[in-house]
Amino acid sequence: MRKASLTGLILFFMFLPWGTAWAGPTAGELLALLPPGAGQATELTRGGFAVMLAVTAGIKGDAETGELPVDVPPESWYTPALRALWQQGIIQGYPNGTLRPEQPITSLEAVILTARAMGLPNEIGGREDNPLPGEIPYGLSQYAFFQQQGLLPPGEPLALLSPAEAARWLAAVFGSETRAGNLLARCRQVLAGKEAIRVRGTVSLQFYNRPGLPTTAELDRMVIYGDVLNEVSMTGKMHQLVTLHLEKEQEMTIEQFVSGGYLYRRVTGSGRETGEWQRLSLAPDVSLLLRQQQNLGLPAGIFPFLHYHLLGEREIAGRHVVGVSFYARQNNPGAPGDLLPLQVFSGSVDDYFSQPGKLIRSLSYWGVIYLDSESLLPVKSDLNLVMAFEPAPGGQPAVMAAMEARFQGKDYNFDDFKIELPAAAVAAPVKENQ
Repeated sequence: MRKASLTGLILFFMFLPWGTAWAGPTAGELLALLPPGAGQATELTRGGFAVMLAVTAGIKGDAETGELPVDVPPESWYTPALRALWQQGIIQGYPNGTLRPEQPITSLEAVILTARAMGLPNEIGGREDNPLPGEIPYGLSQYAFFQQQGLLPPGEPLALLSPAEAARWLAAVFGSETRAGNLLARCRQVLAGKEAIRVRGTVSLQFYNRPGLPTTAELDRMVIYGDVLNEVSMTGKMHQLVTLHLEKEQEMTIEQFVSGGYLYRRVTGSGRETGEWQRLSLAPDVSLLLRQQQNLGLPAGIFPFLHYHLLGEREIAGRHVVGVSFYARQNNPGAPGDLLPLQVFSGSVDDYFSQPGKLIRSLSYWGVIYLDSESLLPVKSDLNLVMAFEPAPGGQPAVMAAMEARFQGKDYNFDDFKIELPAAAVAAPVKENQ
């Protein structure tokens, strides 16, 4: 195959208008992106992996802008893919400013580049404390993420990948298993028949700085986490209790009810008496909140983009469960209100994210849900949203590179409870929303 034909094939795949989740290229199609005979080699170069990754992840670059490191030949067959990954900050090179495109790639390097292509930060939260195979000198968080998702590449972390191994692995990572998707679809159908849903768990919010800018060390230390109880009923009632654990062993508890078209709220800080109830005249639509819980806590708009994988069966608290992992990334989402969780508080997410100067580079959802093998109701869940921001929206450098929100559902209850509004809340005077 001539170089021009090979480059044309790569660009054809890279610039397909992908939106919703798709089957992705097969391993054979990925191998066909390499020069003749390269697919049968025992080692894959970093340049060759860049081509496969850019195609499977749909990473697109601007061919007219950005200089590449000096060790990347401008007319090479892999240069368009490396330029796309370089412009998106996915491949960052070595301290001496080189990319080493002809160097063989290890499984660990492939994992790190793929995690970045999926929009995940370098330190990914939500991993389970399972032992990791082999020596991992860096990229521990990304490697643990793929282990939890059941998607580690073959071999030890520092083993070299062959073209065939890399192609099969990328096809699996960016593919989707029909059975796993069907299980979650059936779970949502069962949840749609529930009139009340209660979930207990933990929440966290982690911020990630953009290296090289001042005042970012404090941002990296900014972590908000807490315990949460969510109860939603078809009767139009909602109860939410959140205890946030702050710095210096301080806590803040926020309790909210929705009933009769009003939002009741009280806030209590550490060392203070219980706060007074407020009755606000504008309440969220409980039916929408219930629908989100029936959608496993995810916004309905994200489901067309999800890729699913089956994790197999196990025991959790004496119950036989089946695990399903999922992942989705949406690049350049524009006004992403329908891809974000519903807000209990007033205000428009779309208005914020639609302001001049695009803020969001990508949205990535990933998680694991364990379903009761008989009822298909959720038993345990770990849901994560990673929002990556543009480096310079409106021409000004952005300190924050990404934000990760995580919810771990640890206890589910369906229909077997009632939401009762406290008498003190009922007696609270009406206050117009500010």
